[in-house]
Amino acid sequence: MVHNAIKAFNQSFKITPSFKQAEETEYNIKAALWQLPYNKDYLKYDEDGTRWFEYINKNGNNEIKSVEKGLNIDTSNYRVYFKTTNYDDFTYDVESKYPNRNTIIENHGKNYVYVRIKNKFNQLVADKIFNYTTNEGRKNIYKTVKNGDNEFTIVKVYSYDTSKNKAVDVVNYGYTSSESSLTKGCNFEKEYYMLNGKEVSNVKIDGNKYIIKTDEGRMLTFTVE
Repeated sequence: MVHNAIKAFNQSFKITPSFKQAEETEYNIKAALWQLPYNKDYLKYDEDGTRWFEYINKNGNNEIKSVEKGLNIDTSNYRVYFKTTNYDDFTYDVESKYPNRNTIIENHGKNYVYVRIKNKFNQLVADKIFNYTTNEGRKNIYKTVKNGDNEFTIVKVYSYDTSKNKAVDVVNYGYTSSESSLTKGCNFEKEYYMLNGKEVSNVKIDGNKYIIKTDEGRMLTFTVE
């Protein structure tokens, strides 16, 4: 689902798709140091200083095996599975699968990064986009509920300074599914609503109920927890 905010951002910053051929696909397994139960000796095993324990680090070493053996710990509940696809135009995509079954897809273009986060039901729950030539970025949080065959989505739009907001925001969200992990330090811009993929404005809010009148005159009620 491509929403209006992303369309406007793409037009403003001239993000255009390119035809490209995949050259290779690489796989890796990682566990974030700051998500593991604290141990003062972790940094001794993070050989390349990435703050991740990696199955294959920058030097080709298995940090996960080393730390598990050295400190007698088990990282299996914190492991993230990464797949990186490189293209012949020097762009690349990264897909990562988290222990709680969140999936994050990163598209690294020539002048932008677009990140999508999907939950275990394959629903888009958040995304993030920024351009390398500006400090302005956008994040969006999606809350989707269904009523029969109809799907209603609340979209919250945030802006943020990309020079201050690092990539760990996405990692923290991937692990925790906490909205505050992704929006901390961001500025709330607006909220809008979509029905079956199209933006709607005639929405009445009654507590946690959202009532929409369709073009056919039907009244649809969606309860958002």
